Amino acid sequence: MFISKLSKGLDRLCMLLLIVITVVMTASLVIMIFGRNFFNTSFASLEEISRFTFVWLTFIGAAIAFKRKEHMGMDFIVSKLKGKTAQYVEVIQDIFALILFALFIYYGTQLAVLNMKVVSLQSGISMGYVYSIIPIAGFIMIVHALDHIFKSYKKKNKEDTNHELVNNNVSSI
Repeated sequence: MFISKLSKGLDRLCMLLLIVITVVMTASLVIMIFGRNFFNTSFASLEEISRFTFVWLTFIGAAIAFKRKEHMGMDFIVSKLKGKTAQYVEVIQDIFALILFALFIYYGTQLAVLNMKVVSLQSGISMGYVYSIIPIAGFIMIVHALDHIFKSYKKKNKEDTNHELVNNNVSSI
């Protein structure tokens, strides 16, 4: 299915992006620490870059965690339930998540566009680029939520078919 393949591809892209962002953030922090401790100089632009990459890291990490259903709230509620009730609650959670992620896209896009001409003082990076991760992550998480819903629907149909086959076999005995 297209959504499932797209979700898987976006997850791989997020993992790669997470690695790159982590390397950039770590390198900027190491350079900043060495500069302060050994050369008695401060790199304010690197401090901003590390902060901005941390924001991106957080949203990309949230998308990865959502794909794997590793958010604490999701697991906490569903782990207490069994069978079809757990499946229904998972779908309801994903529907609420879709609404939240749609808000990420809508308001995050507005925030990014409004701040495109605002430039950070030290590094000169447009704040619109920093805020653009909000709608990007919202889109990625919408794809993951749709994938969860479709997989849950397929799982339910498969269980219903198996249940009908078992019932048909029992009645013929």
